[in-house]
Amino acid sequence: MNLKDMKAAETRRKFIDAAHELFLKQGYGATSMNQIAQAAGGSRANLYLHFRNKPDLMMAKMREIEPGVRAPLLKVFELEEPTFESILGWLNTMSELWKEYAMVFGAMEQAMAEDSAVADEWLAMMQRLSLSVPELAKNEERRIQFLASLMSLDRNFYFLYVRAQDANEELVKQAVARQWLTVFEKP
Repeated sequence: MNLKDMKAAETRRKFIDAAHELFLKQGYGATSMNQIAQAAGGSRANLYLHFRNKPDLMMAKMREIEPGVRAPLLKVFELEEPTFESILGWLNTMSELWKEYAMVFGAMEQAMAEDSAVADEWLAMMQRLSLSVPELAKNEERRIQFLASLMSLDRNFYFLYVRAQDANEELVKQAVARQWLTVFEKP
């Protein structure tokens, strides 16, 4: 990478980081492109050279964290035997991931509610995950069951860990574990 490309990548990184910090601090909707440019120490014109709008900034952050979410999520397919107990253990690991990313996921949720492009990218990310598992890619019914279970996990964990509605945390995780068992049912 030449110096010009490195400088452009550094500038892009500053804009993504500044946007993310502002989304967390004051909310997605309340953050303007001008505020992002100022927080990054750049100009609006330069920001628009890298990103067309706030959805582009949020989607860049989503793509950035995707590998960190993908790896633990796909560990469910590495379980020696997918039983209620083993899936519950995996969900406990996933709950730690959700606690770690709670603020990021909260900002993503705000962005999805306001901008359909962000929601479309979230769905595309879920699709990519499902297609990255060979046994799901060749079995459409099972892939759809995986996606439905993943969306259930997402919604339930959103309320448990982002919205702190965790009074029935263990019961919710047990219900989600039963849903995930269906992904592994033999036809």
